Amino acid sequence: MWRAWNLPKTKLTFKVLFNLILWGLWIGLPLLSPVHQTHENEHPHEHVNPEFSEHIWLELLTVVPLFYIITLVLVPHVFKRLGVLTFLASLLGIITLFFGIQTLYHLYFLPFDRHKGFFDPQGIFPLVMITGIASTYGLLLEFINFEAEKEERSNEQLKSELSFLRSQISPHFIFNILNSIVYLIRTKADKQAEDVTIRLSSLMRYMLYDSDQSMVSLDRELEYLRNYVDLQRMRFEGDVTIDFEVHGTVRGCRIEPMLLIPFVENAVKHGVSFVQDPYIQVVFSIDHGKLIFQVKNKKGKMKDDVKDESSGIGLKNVLRRLDLLYPNQHVLTICDTEEVFEVDLQMTLQQH
Repeated sequence: MWRAWNLPKTKLTFKVLFNLILWGLWIGLPLLSPVHQTHENEHPHEHVNPEFSEHIWLELLTVVPLFYIITLVLVPHVFKRLGVLTFLASLLGIITLFFGIQTLYHLYFLPFDRHKGFFDPQGIFPLVMITGIASTYGLLLEFINFEAEKEERSNEQLKSELSFLRSQISPHFIFNILNSIVYLIRTKADKQAEDVTIRLSSLMRYMLYDSDQSMVSLDRELEYLRNYVDLQRMRFEGDVTIDFEVHGTVRGCRIEPMLLIPFVENAVKHGVSFVQDPYIQVVFSIDHGKLIFQVKNKKGKMKDDVKDESSGIGLKNVLRRLDLLYPNQHVLTICDTEEVFEVDLQMTLQQH
């Protein structure tokens, strides 16, 4: 519930409204009392009711400071650090103190005809009432603070985990692509090697700079995928068929960087070796902010002694990032048979 709100802004708005309503009612209600109305009828030419003025001064001396001492000092410091019993004892002591101030005010500042004596039982009721209101208000603020701190810690943990996942995928991907580049440069002509180097530099630039951003434009991610697929086509020439299809308009959408490449990388890594007539299909469709991304590759039987220890790092990584960044906004279907491995990802993207 709290994640849907801007907690700092919500807290400030709540504090301002609460204080305005509280003191508006607390100071203003006596104006509507029968006693005040009677006094106005008796003194129609007086603009200020003397008893109302005395009420204002008494509130400023007792109720108002009592409220803010409880909310700004006792709840955040005494209750939070010293516990409930110390907090209750402090409330009792502070009520007694302000009741004493109230009594002194009655004795020395009120006219004799409105003198309420040394002990006025009715005078303690407003103090007890404002103590209950202040304690409830202060505890509610502490709860909001606790939720805000918890959300901040959660966001920091999320950022740390995403940073780790990104740092994990980059060297893993670089290692795999470099293996491809070494083969290309050794086996191709100088012109092709130059083209390979240019495309590799584009990939590296994306990984080193764009991947540090929380979101990138979808067309940048698509360009990255194209460069990777083109490099693989150059590497395998006609030995591997790689179809890359794009449908729809990608402009205006944003996505987590390097989110889709592990699926294509996995298809290249496991859909070529030990596969007869290897075939990889990549379909990229976008429609009104909804992405449908499909990758399909034929499979072969890989020998146990050939399996890479890092196999699966990319897919595990991207699955975790999807859960963190797109909760309830994506559907991932993986079909793994003896002959075909197929991934179907449907997700809702940010638009700008």
